[in-house]
Amino acid sequence: MPDKNMLNPFMPSFGRFPKIVIDQQQALTDYLTGLQAHDAKYQTSLVYGTRGAGKTVFLLNVQKELKKLDNWCFIRLNNGQGNLLFQLMHALQRAAGISLVDMLKSINGLNVMGNGISLNSMHAANQIDYDDYIPALLARLKNQGKSVLIGIDEIEISDDVRAFGSEYQTLIGDDFDISLLMTGLPSRVSEVQNDNTLTFLLRSHRIYLSPLDAESVSQSYEQAFKSGNREIDYVVLNQMSEAVKGYAYAFQTIGYYAWRYSQKSLLLDDGVLKQTLVASKVDLFRNAYERMYMDLSKTDRAFINAMVETGTDIVSTNKLQQLLKRPANYVSVYRARLMDDQLISSPQRGFVEFTMPFFAEFVNQYNEEHFI
Repeated sequence: MPDKNMLNPFMPSFGRFPKIVIDQQQALTDYLTGLQAHDAKYQTSLVYGTRGAGKTVFLLNVQKELKKLDNWCFIRLNNGQGNLLFQLMHALQRAAGISLVDMLKSINGLNVMGNGISLNSMHAANQIDYDDYIPALLARLKNQGKSVLIGIDEIEISDDVRAFGSEYQTLIGDDFDISLLMTGLPSRVSEVQNDNTLTFLLRSHRIYLSPLDAESVSQSYEQAFKSGNREIDYVVLNQMSEAVKGYAYAFQTIGYYAWRYSQKSLLLDDGVLKQTLVASKVDLFRNAYERMYMDLSKTDRAFINAMVETGTDIVSTNKLQQLLKRPANYVSVYRARLMDDQLISSPQRGFVEFTMPFFAEFVNQYNEEHFI
């Protein structure tokens, strides 16, 4: 008898590791191979992409793989918690297996007595000299035969990031065995790289997470729903796969609701598809698209609205010139900006289209709710 209580294998929540991940293996293998070979190209790497593209999943995959190796330490820093250097020093201390007292003795030659001293108390008293402590800890790990990879998710410019970046650059110059992997939205990655104190990051290795392959999406859906004892209408399966349009968050969201709505009947049919797409759009619009759209400049929005106004999936740049009443070079600048943000792509010369499913529908709905 089919098990109707089998857990949903799809996970549309941001920041968590989904049970089904597709189309990251090549990029992951390439990165891990270069990293473990200590190829300088991979020492400082940036994973960039729009919301829901799979950046955090890539970082978690790297963490998962390095945990299997005795000669690597993965240290994940939280950009939202502040003081990245303090977080790094504390993590290095634990990884090196050294007590705070021993660390202070080894650096300053001090006779440290009593139990009242702690990293937090030193931090509060502004008594931490990172230029001494961090290199000492990295040297200890190097003597243990361990390399260090620092992971930072959703990077964005701040004084704290500037301080961390400057220290990291010094450590690289001093030939410490330390690497850095950061993820971020394209616009924020660009801001970090072009900051006056962090221009060395312009030479970082960039990891582009390409859209999911349509065949991989279809095969993954088929395998998952067969494992869940669903009877599959293959026309519906094909429509589900096409609806994803290569967007990783849509793959998880559509899969999640299709599983949920077929839980009782164990049928993947047209009725389930209709319910799935309605629910998926709500999540996509609210959890991803609204923030993407709000982050755009007024001119970027005008470009997108002109695309929507044409009512076609693929839009010619000549048509956009007419609607925007702007010259070709103006359209080209904003076309390039939106392509770099991965909101649009160019399926052929002289044409553009939205990269994410139902995005034009979202824009229409957003404008109706906010401007009418």
